Amino acid sequence: MGLFQRFSRARAGRRARAAERRRTPSFREMRAQLRTEKAEADLLATEQRIHLEAERMRRTR
Repeated sequence: MGLFQRFSRARAGRRARAAERRRTPSFREMRAQLRTEKAEADLLATEQRIHLEAERMRRTR
């Protein structure tokens, strides 16, 4: 591999990574992300309710 190929290959990789970072998400991607965040929040709330109910059941025995 020649010296020129090393530098050109390295630069091309940097350019591709930089383009990925700058791309704004599409409307569908943003909605999907919001749905995911909402589902995760609901799951955490459900887990918390389960733990509270289990604690209450343990205390009443």
